[in-house]
Amino acid sequence: MLKLKQILKKKYFIACISIVLICCMFIFYIVFLWENTETKMVSLPILPVENYAEYSASESYMAYDISEICDGNPWKEEWNIKTLPVFYNIDFKNSSTVQNYDDKINIMKNKVKHLEKIAENFGVRDNYTITYGTAEGKIENKEISFQTSIYDSTIFIEFKKPIPLPFDTTEENKEQSEKVISYFIDNYKDCLNWKEAEKALHFDYSIDGEKYFSLYAYEKGNTIEQELLNYHFHTVHIATNEKNEITSIWLKKADLSDKIGEYTIITAEQAEQLLYSGNYTSTLANTFSQNMTIVKTELVYRNTIYDSIYMPCYKFFVQMPHIEGDGLHHYDVYYIPAVEQQYLKHYEDVSYKFD
Repeated sequence: MLKLKQILKKKYFIACISIVLICCMFIFYIVFLWENTETKMVSLPILPVENYAEYSASESYMAYDISEICDGNPWKEEWNIKTLPVFYNIDFKNSSTVQNYDDKINIMKNKVKHLEKIAENFGVRDNYTITYGTAEGKIENKEISFQTSIYDSTIFIEFKKPIPLPFDTTEENKEQSEKVISYFIDNYKDCLNWKEAEKALHFDYSIDGEKYFSLYAYEKGNTIEQELLNYHFHTVHIATNEKNEITSIWLKKADLSDKIGEYTIITAEQAEQLLYSGNYTSTLANTFSQNMTIVKTELVYRNTIYDSIYMPCYKFFVQMPHIEGDGLHHYDVYYIPAVEQQYLKHYEDVSYKFD
């Protein structure tokens, strides 16, 4: 009996010690780990949500059906992305905050150095001229020119001797347009320092019903996040003429070195609820109303020269009630930031100062 009491006493003691240890671990988590997690969450900077209507060109589309409109965006809702990075637009930062002449010249010198590397990739190693000022820089020879701007990361490359295509493109359609993109990628992706590329054909109609193709490609990414970033920031836009030739390209490789942070992303459904509550931005004067129909949704990064930051947004295509005479539908576009609302602050314009 005495032995049994000793055993029970020992078990009771062990149980008490276990409870004390569990309580200590819980208190440690609350005081240290949970506090650090909370601090990490609230330490992310607040992001500006800017009103673009006064600055950007109106963004709307025309088509007989929404299924015709394409832009090559690789995003799929089933990707179920949880977080995405946000970056400062360094070109916007430089052009809006740097006022000193010498500082602007130094920025342009660095951009011209980058131009020289691109030019070398295209075989331009000697017998070329360099000109630059505070706003633009240019490298050229008799066959090709490369032009950059302080306002944007896009490089305009003009082939003074256009590149002849080995096939006929007089009949402009999706198949022929993608064939041109494939030809350029196959022959010039090394000049762009791309390992692999994806076609990103853009298509809609003019208000007169004329088909409008824009030939785009982007560097393929190794991850879902990189694929989405490259689609928006590592692209080439190809221009052709009526003589079956490639005349120029716009090469975009944005500087994403100034990362603000990694932010939690809301779902498309949550963003749609915000749209219906009127919490949106748009380049249009039209006001979104409850009776309008959302017909297409994309996850995008806005990356115009007016965007002070590169932030993921949901892009909603909304069908307008009126129809053009030949049956064309009009689709307006509205944006909802994909970042959680607690990290956002709305601005009426883009003239605020950087910290």
